[in-house]
Amino acid sequence: MSILIRHVSSRVTSVISIVALLVFLPLFLLVIQQTVTLMSRAAGTPANIVVEAKLTLDPIKTDFYHAFAQGGEESTDMLASVKGDVTALHPKVIRLDHLYDLYHVVSRDGSDLRFDWSKLDQAVSTVVSTGAKPVLALSYMPDVIAKDGVISGPPNDWNDWATVVQKTIEHYSGKGGMNIPGIYYEVWNEPNLTQFGGWTLSGDRNYLTLYHYASVGAGNAQNVNTFYLGGPATSGLFVNWITALVQSGNRVNFFSWHSYLSDPDQFALDERNVVKALLPFPTYTLLPKLITEFGFTGDKSTGYGTSYAAAHAAAVIRQLTSGGPTYLFTFELKDGPKQQDGSGWGLITNDDNGLKKKPRYYVYNFLDSMAGTRLSLTGEGSWVSAYASTQNNVIRVLLVNFDASGSHSENVPVLIRGIEPGTYTVRQRLLLGRDATTTIDAQDPSINTQVYMPPESVALLEITKTQ
Repeated sequence: MSILIRHVSSRVTSVISIVALLVFLPLFLLVIQQTVTLMSRAAGTPANIVVEAKLTLDPIKTDFYHAFAQGGEESTDMLASVKGDVTALHPKVIRLDHLYDLYHVVSRDGSDLRFDWSKLDQAVSTVVSTGAKPVLALSYMPDVIAKDGVISGPPNDWNDWATVVQKTIEHYSGKGGMNIPGIYYEVWNEPNLTQFGGWTLSGDRNYLTLYHYASVGAGNAQNVNTFYLGGPATSGLFVNWITALVQSGNRVNFFSWHSYLSDPDQFALDERNVVKALLPFPTYTLLPKLITEFGFTGDKSTGYGTSYAAAHAAAVIRQLTSGGPTYLFTFELKDGPKQQDGSGWGLITNDDNGLKKKPRYYVYNFLDSMAGTRLSLTGEGSWVSAYASTQNNVIRVLLVNFDASGSHSENVPVLIRGIEPGTYTVRQRLLLGRDATTTIDAQDPSINTQVYMPPESVALLEITKTQ
């Protein structure tokens, strides 16, 4: 009897052990994974910034990031109510899409096409009033010419699409129209995505066919100012689409794509990959390159209403200050309606949410202080990136602490070498934060200081010799 009890007890113990293993093994593995992640983060390299004050490099571009996009959130002139705030951003270009579906441009009278530009003119006029040039994404297919009325697909007659593009260019670039020089016309918006047509490079929905007839329309435009036609405006960088466009033989004046990437370093890598892909086509390597939408994710996220988005934008701009695109378009200027949870992409909330400016709104003008000549800088770390400039005898260092986890903080040592001995004022400015000034008596030709970088922060260090 005792043997039987021991046998049953042993079996029960085994069953309990197996159940416990099944229950606790996932938890155990999760703990291991989190431990590895924390160890990996801990293994990152802190920044130790060294600036060579006498080693000048290239001029720093600031215009390229004063580019913004507005999506098709509402069938109205969305920027009219925020025109003053947009003007304060000193935009160089502003992109509009959904031209034909939201603004109801095209109708049909029998076999003839009719055009009513009134609603779209209001939106374009607002863009121009901010001091920006419009960038017009030729999208989507007008329903009166679309096959089965599907605006994301091809037309019944490709010649109608060519006519729509021709009339659009004649109206906005035409000397007898709105007479705006230098407009970029982008063929479609994210054509590779299912919701925007699921276009490919072959078959019935061949983007090259869509582009070809847009190019035909552009070529037919009469009495127009200089304008630019390009694409493919894909949802990410697909170099095969760009090289296919090159080899298509159509008019191509610029290349465009969208970048929703959490890693700022990938933006610079993409730039190099584009140049590498175009090397076999040397006449195309110097064409303008436009990232016509960018952010840390293409999905709506409450992160767009926080300092996380601001730090990400600044970190991306830092990566692209040398050898970057002609324009980097922030998506987007203004939230759509009914986004009170703060998940909209906008720099400014919608009218129904108070038209409040989010932290990312303030990044662009803050970075403009870095205008000048770039200085040699070393010692960037795993989280903190930086660049330095000099202008009018003021040395500036821009520091960005961007951590995908949103938790890293760092006390960053900064050494400025190659200065004249003397007394210097050192001003530390934190985006939407502290502004403190100290005085340093530099006996040697260098200055040592430290900058505390909270999580997801952007800081500017200004060093000026006291006269």
